[in-house]
Amino acid sequence: MPLLLVDEGAGASQARLHDLLPIVKALLSLIPAGRVTTYSSISRLLGVHPRVVGRLMALNDEPIVYPCHRVVRSDGSLGGYSRGGVRVKRRLLELEGVGFDERGRVRREFIVDMKEVLDIQSLEAWGQGLDS
Repeated sequence: MPLLLVDEGAGASQARLHDLLPIVKALLSLIPAGRVTTYSSISRLLGVHPRVVGRLMALNDEPIVYPCHRVVRSDGSLGGYSRGGVRVKRRLLELEGVGFDERGRVRREFIVDMKEVLDIQSLEAWGQGLDS
């Protein structure tokens, strides 16, 4: 289901790409240094295709503040990086302590799911407690 934005008086409308950018920036700020997440992990939270997340990464005009280099493909390969290419992305991740395998992919133990970062299960349990 696509993310909806509510416009008072006009009802709900589907979010546009630029509407999602502040949400994605907030998510990026939660990824700890030395870890990465995947385009798919973010896309599942937003209800969009992983390629949309990639396009949003390219729109990030503050890569130092919102570390888009910490987002990789599901198989651990780096994907793109509009701020200097894949070599720069890899070097930034190496400086943060991210490990790579012999094929140049991020090792699994460095990949986090955004649901875990947000601790969605705890939030869901907390919400269930409000229902009683």
